[in-house]
Amino acid sequence: MNRWRNTIFIVLLALSVRQTAAAQIESQAHVYDLTLEDCLAWTFRRNPEIQRSRADVERAAGTKLVYRSRALPELAGQVSGGLREGPLYSPSGPFGILTAQFSQPLIDVGVPPTLRRGQLEVILAQQSLNRDVTDQLHEARVTFLRALYFRDLIALYEEIDERLQTNVVSEQQRFDVGTGNEAAVKSATIQELNLALGLSNLRGEYFATVTRITELCGRDPCEGAKDAHSLRLPKTVGELRYEPVTVDLPQASAYALQHRADVKLLAALVDAAAADRQAVRAGYFPLVSLTASGLFIPNNYLLSRQTHIVAGQDTRTTEWRAGVAVSWRVIDNGQITGASRRLEATRQGYEVALNQLQQSVPRELAVIEGALQNADGRRDALLKAAAEAEENLRLIEARVALGQATQFDFLKAQGNLLSVRAGLVDATYSHEIARAELDRATGRYLEYHTESVP
Repeated sequence: MNRWRNTIFIVLLALSVRQTAAAQIESQAHVYDLTLEDCLAWTFRRNPEIQRSRADVERAAGTKLVYRSRALPELAGQVSGGLREGPLYSPSGPFGILTAQFSQPLIDVGVPPTLRRGQLEVILAQQSLNRDVTDQLHEARVTFLRALYFRDLIALYEEIDERLQTNVVSEQQRFDVGTGNEAAVKSATIQELNLALGLSNLRGEYFATVTRITELCGRDPCEGAKDAHSLRLPKTVGELRYEPVTVDLPQASAYALQHRADVKLLAALVDAAAADRQAVRAGYFPLVSLTASGLFIPNNYLLSRQTHIVAGQDTRTTEWRAGVAVSWRVIDNGQITGASRRLEATRQGYEVALNQLQQSVPRELAVIEGALQNADGRRDALLKAAAEAEENLRLIEARVALGQATQFDFLKAQGNLLSVRAGLVDATYSHEIARAELDRATGRYLEYHTESVP
């Protein structure tokens, strides 16, 4: 009696674990269909990181105008006004004074690098946007593939779980009629419990993965939900397809160095630091500017009466001045030198990072090529194993019909076939992940044309 009670308790525990995981997903989320193309389109349009980078591109356009202002003329004006009364002021009433200043650099060594720095500011922001687009699209693609992987594994594990449950019942029946033993019943029960726990973990991983997809797509999981306590999560639509690919390392490396956003970003940072250094070093040279100023005081609004001490002397009135101003700082106590050296050190740091990245690209592609080859080898071996497992299952099925094999032998052969199929899913997933890494390493994500979404 105790043995029966323990067996029933173990089986019910396994069923409760499985039902709790399934009930949790159904109760917490209302699903909607989502394909990989739609996932990438939503990520490209609504991803928070990409949206911040787009706003930074607009900021860079304003910063470019600030850099350009060094070469543009400056015009300033000031208007003063008031009211005068009393015997010293004639005529009484309001008065106004206008002053104006104009300045235009004629010779400024720092103007060309400053203009180039303004252009580079926009390039930096654009390449930073391209890098974020690549990273976010790659993460969205890998996460979607992971969701497909978990979905397919869950389907296979459910099939294996059904076979293991049948195996538990079969061993228990054999034990009841005296043709089996208690150890076989316990072994079959433990196998079923282990698989049930793994199945529950897979469902949890799938739930976390589709939640991450929602975040990457920039969608609110609570929007459109059935109630305030439920979520609206995507249901991945599509198949985990195997698409063979061959990597030409020299050609792929050359393509990556020309198209990768992080390589272009570091190259732009090197140029920007060099332009900043040239603009700072311009302080060693004189600055020549065309200047003009004017003062306008209406004659009938003179501020005060003045006595003619010298014959022909006029009271204060309108005047204007024009000329050329020259400024040259000869001694600055190391201000220009220090700033120039700091910028040069920054430029050299960017240059070292750029060289390291350029040298790591071929190695990175070689690693990806190795991963693709390993996945291909595993898949080929598993395809042969699957063919053998299917043939063995047919033979066992025929022997069972002839009474030469038991139902346990059939369930074991069937479970072996399902395990091989699970290995095929894993090999296909590894291959597609490596293919996604290849697109990221070569900068091909920027070639994707994603559809507009609301």
